[in-house]
Amino acid sequence: MYSDFFLDDPTDEVKMRIGVDVGGTFTDVVTLDPAAGLCFVKTPSVPADPAQGVLDGLVLLAQERGLSLSALLADTQVFIHGTTVATNILVQRNGARVGLITTAGFRDLLELREGTKRHRYRLRDEFPSPLIDRPLRLEVDERVNHDGEIITPLDSEQAQAAISALREAQVEAVVVCFLHAHRNPQHERQVRDLIAASGWTPYISLSHEVLSREGEYDRLSTAVVNAYVGPGLNGYLMRLAGTLAAKGIRTPLMIMQSNGGVLPAAEAGLRAVGAVTSGPAGGAMAGALFAGQYGFERVVAYDTGGTSTDICVIEAGRPVEIQAKHLADMKIAVPAIDINPLAVGGGSLAAIDGGGILTLGPASAGASPGPACFQRGGTRPTLTDANLVLGYIGADTFLGGRMALSLPAAVAAVSEHIARPLGLTVEDAALAIHNLATSKITEGIRLATVRRGCDPRDYALLSFGGAGGIHTGAVARELQIPEAIIPRQASVLSALGFLAADVRHDSQRALGQPITRLTDTALHALCETMSEDARRGLARQGFSADTMTLHLVADCRYARQIHSIPVTLAMDWPVAGLTERIQQAFEAAYMALYHHRHAREPAIIDQLRVAAYGVLPRLAPPRVAAQRGQPAPQSYRRVYLDGAISCPVYRCESLGAGAELSGPAIIDSASTTVLLHPGDSARVDELGCLHLFRRA
Repeated sequence: MYSDFFLDDPTDEVKMRIGVDVGGTFTDVVTLDPAAGLCFVKTPSVPADPAQGVLDGLVLLAQERGLSLSALLADTQVFIHGTTVATNILVQRNGARVGLITTAGFRDLLELREGTKRHRYRLRDEFPSPLIDRPLRLEVDERVNHDGEIITPLDSEQAQAAISALREAQVEAVVVCFLHAHRNPQHERQVRDLIAASGWTPYISLSHEVLSREGEYDRLSTAVVNAYVGPGLNGYLMRLAGTLAAKGIRTPLMIMQSNGGVLPAAEAGLRAVGAVTSGPAGGAMAGALFAGQYGFERVVAYDTGGTSTDICVIEAGRPVEIQAKHLADMKIAVPAIDINPLAVGGGSLAAIDGGGILTLGPASAGASPGPACFQRGGTRPTLTDANLVLGYIGADTFLGGRMALSLPAAVAAVSEHIARPLGLTVEDAALAIHNLATSKITEGIRLATVRRGCDPRDYALLSFGGAGGIHTGAVARELQIPEAIIPRQASVLSALGFLAADVRHDSQRALGQPITRLTDTALHALCETMSEDARRGLARQGFSADTMTLHLVADCRYARQIHSIPVTLAMDWPVAGLTERIQQAFEAAYMALYHHRHAREPAIIDQLRVAAYGVLPRLAPPRVAAQRGQPAPQSYRRVYLDGAISCPVYRCESLGAGAELSGPAIIDSASTTVLLHPGDSARVDELGCLHLFRRA
């Protein structure tokens, strides 16, 4: 379908831009150019070969545009891709064979972790298995102290022997992690030089390059994850880039990162750990785009797709970030948008557990075999099957009519596995599945906000994803959120969010000192050095000074505390009084979080961080024509709410700005559906987005 997304400056020379989001069930492809506007398609993902799903989507997109694939790609200037390849490798534990070279006495740090399991009170849980087997974790003599002073030089003979042993063991990737390497990386670089001199070319992950900050386990774990997923991700990206080049593309492939920025494919392959949650990050960036359009300071966004629901919080126009997260029992300590995932999606499998209780997820039918109604071999009921039984989804309008759904197959699956065991009608069983999904999404949003000390009622709700709109009204009602927004491009908002992202590079510098030990001049000089390094990196990629933006942060805490608080530093703060300004900003942030502060106690600056953005051309959401007259339903559909009713069905594309609807009603588009319950009302704004309200 088409919409008129234009750049802020219509005379900009930027040609076509393409965003591709590969999900667990569907692959979304969006193309945007100033002349033709926005076109997007959804096509089933190919889990065994994600690149094939990308090509299928591009072919379908070219057909929508009336172009050949080669013509589409030849006219493309920006191509941004978000992928779950790195995530799947880590979750499925099918990554590279990795070896470790580390400081003598520290090879078991990967297994000892931080002294315990992540969930320390789950006594029956086994300790997670490390990604590197113990025989492949080798030690060498070397030592650098906490100030970066070399105490024991690297034993080159031991290092060469370790390299030879790992080569004979046929490892595909090597992690080099030495104690305090973030203070002085000389020994790690020496080992890399020795590997290069040997003629061996494994994937190399140096801990100080992956994460340059305090925390030995954080650096080690993150570097290991980088090496574990790196060869697989890098191989996939290089194959895809080669295939696209052979098909006619002349622009570099860019990869979405977990922090909401993008990197060239070659660099993204070397920093693979940064792409572990890249797909959901696109949705967060799109959420921030729309939050900015409406002037909302606080937004909670959720994306319900085919496999999962991803929840993020947007504050002051930016998605909330975290500096570390756990995935598949591994700690990943790199900046990332704080995505809260739930195993609830259209493909989530419904079942009755051993206690006779209805469950939904975490198992999913995925793209293959998919829900029973897809008729691709799936026989167990999913959320999509339940929504089809209830009439919330049209059997002949799914994916714009390109994919017919089988209502009898959905009824049979729900009846056999849920309705009969519970003694319910098939409609009541389907409604129970639907309500359970709504409840799970609601609780996920409540946790994402309340754990930050925030009331969800103070937020606007932004809903997207192919399966999100069906639950939006009920979720908003349960959370008592007064307004919910569903963008017209809801089903492909993550892919669209890729096109709203900028190139981003992150760097850190460990300090670990009380602010009273730092002078204004020395601290300012360090900030300037880090900023200038960041600018040079962007300049090498072709960005001019007026297209660069820097975001400088000091991570601060009090003595005897473990966790730090990010304090944003203004780039124009004068040198004189800089440390005092940082102290005041830290105390204000601490007070806002905990409602008290430690009087007369200096902050400790753990590290300085710089996020450097190479700004890409902005997106300007389109305006839609005003509604003429009262909207007329396209058809009526039998829908089951508290009982069966005949419900009006409206086409989303036919609704103009100012159109108002009252529930019960269904709003259908080519790739998503919005359900209005009795008592709900909806208004279409000038951007074509739906605003849902609950009548008093």
